[in-house]
Amino acid sequence: MKGTFFNKPLEWNLETIGEFWHQGDVLKGFLKLKNHGPETVTLANCGVSLAHGEIKKVQSRTDSALKFEQNMLFAESEILPNSELLLDFTFLIGSNSPVTDKKSSYYLCFGKEFLESQLQVRIEPKALFTKVVGLLDTFHRFKLKETKGAKKGVEFKFIPPTSREMANVESMIVTFFMDQENLCMKFDFQVKKIDTSSVTTKINKETVIVERSLGPKEYSLGRDMINQDLILKSIESALSEVKMKNVF
Repeated sequence: MKGTFFNKPLEWNLETIGEFWHQGDVLKGFLKLKNHGPETVTLANCGVSLAHGEIKKVQSRTDSALKFEQNMLFAESEILPNSELLLDFTFLIGSNSPVTDKKSSYYLCFGKEFLESQLQVRIEPKALFTKVVGLLDTFHRFKLKETKGAKKGVEFKFIPPTSREMANVESMIVTFFMDQENLCMKFDFQVKKIDTSSVTTKINKETVIVERSLGPKEYSLGRDMINQDLILKSIESALSEVKMKNVF
């Protein structure tokens, strides 16, 4: 990705290595600064920052729309006339960092005080999470409806299958996050349950929360390879909590 802006006499050019990143990745790039003017310009607090904010607020330039998390400054305190400076930057995207969704995103902010220009950065869920989501689709026919960032990790909302054993499940949200090296999955089911406590039988809606955690040796067989059997076993254990035979 590339971003450019001019604030005479300075020209700022930012370029990243890559177009998108996953949670846990390293974001690299460089910022090139050129002074087109005849005078030396000071560079106090100038460089690039990785920041997070609500998309609408950033677009409308609302004050304090961005939360700055990591900064890199030019080593030089000034730039001479008709000269260039280059700043290489590296930012680590945390394993539980917010992903880009409809409401919020990460940005690379650059210029004086990091406020003069922003380049939106697309952060995708950790590859491990999307592989587990694939298992839910392939083996249990839960179709992904929406993905969004959560306070911790990533929230995936699913449309349940039309099978009889899942007929009581109206929706399922699974929040994935990493606890150090452990894969954590929080299943949030909205289910229908028959209430036989009164004279008239009613069907109530209830929330059922199920949590599962897997260690590295349980969810991984090596680099980029998931332990499909053990992950499926954990998923099936969670689903068994709300299957028709257990609810009705």
